[in-house]
Amino acid sequence: MDKIFNWEQLRIVVVSAASPLLGYLTPTKGFVVALVLMFGLNMWAGMRADGVVITRCRNFSFPKFRGALIELLLYLLIIEVVYAIMAACGDSAAAVVAVKSLTYVFMYVYLQNAFRNLITAYPRNMALRIVYHVIRLEFARALPSHIQPIIERLNAEFDKAGKEKEKQGEKEAQQP
Repeated sequence: MDKIFNWEQLRIVVVSAASPLLGYLTPTKGFVVALVLMFGLNMWAGMRADGVVITRCRNFSFPKFRGALIELLLYLLIIEVVYAIMAACGDSAAAVVAVKSLTYVFMYVYLQNAFRNLITAYPRNMALRIVYHVIRLEFARALPSHIQPIIERLNAEFDKAGKEKEKQGEKEAQQP
């Protein structure tokens, strides 16, 4: 009795189907890798901003993670579809330029969001704020004359929050 299902045959079918697809995607491999790396930076910064603790899975939001993955897959789909359409029209060189341009736009969005999250995670780090404003092309906000009032306002807020925590700790210590 012959088996209808054979793992070797399945392997041959999968390799035969995937090889042309991977060969077609090879010109965009670098763009995809760059976008996935920026996605990773954005995810890490977002997790730092949300206070996610991996070991105990505290503060982790699966819907937020799913949304981020869907966004990444949408970006990758856009890149691959644009490349496929332009290459099918005979403009392979122009397709690479178009895909490169799209990738830069998507990476810019990820970088901007990552630094916004890092500012949330590390509010006292002024270097992150300056880099964030430069990335957003808000050069006037990155200048020292504009940053000094922000530093003073943040220090006042941090001092106020620290004093409130001290008062709260004193009240708790006084209670029997």
